[in-house]
Amino acid sequence: MKRILFYDGIFHSGVSETDTFRFLEVTDGIITGTYQEKPGGVKYAKEISLGGKHVYPCMIDGHIHLLHTIAVMAMGFSISEIRENKVEPHNLAGVEKKIREYAAKQPKNAVIAAHNYILTAIDERRLPTKDELDDWAGGRPIVIYSIDGHSSALSTKMLIKLGIDPSQHDGLLSGEAHERVQGRLTDIIGSAVTLSLLAKGCADFQNACAGYGISVVGAVEGNGDSPKDPMTSLIVKLARHFDVGVRFYFQYFDLKRAQRFAKYQKHLRIGGCGDWEMDGSVGSHSAAFHVPYRDTGTIASCYYNQEDVYRVVKEADEKGYQIASHAIGEAAIERIIEALDKTTSGRMHRIEHCEFPSDKSLEDLKKLRYAVMMQLGYAWLDKRYLNTYIQYLPQEIIDHMYLKTLYDAGVCLCGSSDSPVQDLNPWLQMLGMVDFYNPGESITPYEAFRCYTINAARAIMEEDERGTLEAGKVADFFTADEDLFAMDPKDIIAFRPVCTYYGGRPYRRKKGTVAELLWSLLKKARPV
Repeated sequence: MKRILFYDGIFHSGVSETDTFRFLEVTDGIITGTYQEKPGGVKYAKEISLGGKHVYPCMIDGHIHLLHTIAVMAMGFSISEIRENKVEPHNLAGVEKKIREYAAKQPKNAVIAAHNYILTAIDERRLPTKDELDDWAGGRPIVIYSIDGHSSALSTKMLIKLGIDPSQHDGLLSGEAHERVQGRLTDIIGSAVTLSLLAKGCADFQNACAGYGISVVGAVEGNGDSPKDPMTSLIVKLARHFDVGVRFYFQYFDLKRAQRFAKYQKHLRIGGCGDWEMDGSVGSHSAAFHVPYRDTGTIASCYYNQEDVYRVVKEADEKGYQIASHAIGEAAIERIIEALDKTTSGRMHRIEHCEFPSDKSLEDLKKLRYAVMMQLGYAWLDKRYLNTYIQYLPQEIIDHMYLKTLYDAGVCLCGSSDSPVQDLNPWLQMLGMVDFYNPGESITPYEAFRCYTINAARAIMEEDERGTLEAGKVADFFTADEDLFAMDPKDIIAFRPVCTYYGGRPYRRKKGTVAELLWSLLKKARPV
């Protein structure tokens, strides 16, 4: 056994806001002791000084789209950016300029995927049509995703690749129509990713996680509309060899499709978005509420009737799966809670996003044993730059955005990024928690950190293995110059780790070469 002692640091266990110690003992990647005084009579293979830094348990981002994150890092680009407290481009002319410049650098038949289109920041308040994209991208197959990932614009060649007749279509997809082509779109985009781009994307992803102090992610993957879904099989194969831990939730309503991956999972997990979406998003007017949208007067329906949800939830629970389901609007949240409430396993299931619970759902969440996976950095940005909620939703719905109420009630609240909908940056999400959309519902920096550590570990069913610095848990931790829990809450956005350790070893930044990726496949595969 290789026993290592880390010293000269202020170790924050994470168990409570004030619980600290001075020495951390690690044996073969597992914490075997935490001490206030150096143990006597023990011979260590190494004694490592941490230079007086603050030390914290690594974080868990419980909800990302791994394949899309890697693709964006490797070959995609963002349309909208926040510059000097405003969103640019602010009109279609600016969007056109950006697409023309990017497309001009690509091969003639290159597949182009652009993300983060902020519709409410565009003067014309719309996505570009297929004819506009045909012109701007020089006839290339291109898709543009809205910032919430629930509407898109496609060129003629992209529509043809999807088997959609372009003569009868403007190229705009929203809500359920958008969701039901995502598997095929993923296959098209994935087929354009070369081995060198894939190596770069995998490296960039792991480097970003380590840079933020993230050691594990929950990846919601799988597309029911792709017959063979080869890209999901590929990303599972690759992720089993990552330095960053990946826990997959497979987005198939057909459980047989998920069962082919069961042999790789320590805990069976299913759901997330994709086929497990109860509704869409506010930005695409497809989040399901009981009241009309403020700007259109329309009411969006849930994607599934209650009986279908009952049936699939019951089957998944009985087969041993932890269930995760996307639900944003009050009607959608009620729909999945109704089904989860009938399960008998006692397993902690998850509700993804859960932004606008009704009074009834609020009381259910307080009583029932579910994890709630939130991305509150988006709400922070929306209030200041996007203005989607205030334009589209009645005030009575906005008033139903809760955080502290749920936290104080003991709900397993978790922070996550929904990457690539947002950057992996956990400090933006925690800023959204300590400076919440409804200010009276804000929580403290320590409470926000728990949402990325203790609570997040519970949500992936690994609370005995990670989430705090305690004996018996994996030695994943990071060092920092500042005391996170003592800083001004609004300064949390600037907080960054100095060094990140996985299993007691400092992370080595990846170069992103093909040889490096292939070599990683020779390492022992880990459960996902």
